[in-house]
Amino acid sequence: MRLEGKVAIITGGGGAGIGHAIARRFAQEGCAVVVSDVNEAGAQAVAAEITAFGGRAVALRVDASVTEDVQSLVNLAIATYGRLTTVVNCAAMATVKYLHEISEEEWRRTIDGCLTSVFLTARYALPHLMEAGREAGPSITSISSANGVVTNPHFGGYSAGKAGILGLTRNLALDYGPHGIRANAICPGLILNDTSRPRVQADEAEWAGNLDCYPLGVIGTPEDIANGALFLASDEAKWVTGTTMMIDGGLTIQSPEAVMRPSFRRRWKSGAVHLTPEA
Repeated sequence: MRLEGKVAIITGGGGAGIGHAIARRFAQEGCAVVVSDVNEAGAQAVAAEITAFGGRAVALRVDASVTEDVQSLVNLAIATYGRLTTVVNCAAMATVKYLHEISEEEWRRTIDGCLTSVFLTARYALPHLMEAGREAGPSITSISSANGVVTNPHFGGYSAGKAGILGLTRNLALDYGPHGIRANAICPGLILNDTSRPRVQADEAEWAGNLDCYPLGVIGTPEDIANGALFLASDEAKWVTGTTMMIDGGLTIQSPEAVMRPSFRRRWKSGAVHLTPEA
């Protein structure tokens, strides 16, 4: 198994998306996981799913932007499994508005959800990753976004937070490389799960426009991102650090106009308000 002997904490793992897929994929490859999310029931359900197929998992309600919650997350990993080798940051927050309409509270919540959460998990996990030692293959993988490289209208806070992850990841790789700790980021494009796909596909014109944004002509799945995260956490990636892995179906290799989804382009050109979508 590709992650045999590794122990991971995963933030944002209690939904139906990327974090869930990563937790499941890691456990399938022998990794012991601590699934965390602000949605406690969701995190518990993912852990139960993993233990049902023979994997090792526990769950905890965690707001990854809160120091005490992150400390509890790290402590649970150590108390349950005896060590920590792997961190995967999937927690995020988006506020989709014109910048002059974002309140300071919304700005802080967005930056805290996207970026401060990565700082906090690194801050409290790093001593244990260093203690695990180079032979354990310690790593930190953070889920950024294509919006951290390019952007869409009204995504100022989200894009700032996701771009910040890329800079922080490079610094982590530089500062902690001498300890054998690797740090990498993944930038997904549009990802749809079984819950969100029918809703997005309901608008046929919008769906066709979404497909047109991607050279491969398909939209990504959480499992696509989980496979990338699996590689980065495995010993197969032992000489990979400080990188940004674009798993975006070719979205960001194009000109800016091609990258913008149809509904975003219409709102941008018309000056219309772009409301934050419900989670």
